Amino acid sequence: SSIAREARPRIPPTQLVGTLRALADDTRLRALRLIAERPRSTQELAPLVGVSEAALSKHLRVLADAGLLERRREGYYVLYRLAPGQVTGLTPSLESFLHGDGEATD
Repeated sequence: SSIAREARPRIPPTQLVGTLRALADDTRLRALRLIAERPRSTQELAPLVGVSEAALSKHLRVLADAGLLERRREGYYVLYRLAPGQVTGLTPSLESFLHGDGEATD
């Protein structure tokens, strides 16, 4: 049924930990908020977030590795955008885990 499907975690518990860890950083959250507005490049984001391009690239890699961002090359630039469904899947996945529907496994 659709209710049972809605109750299932959208993000597996092991991935949930990595996703939460990736989000638990002020610089990454600021970058993510700006990327949520529209796709952006490292060159555009770095001054807005207040870090060097090299530092920002590391932060964006963490978010991309956690599945929160997608990269697309557009000419010289790489644009980052929010991965569809990952942020919206976070709350139900966390709820499901906290209420014992998903087991943490390593």
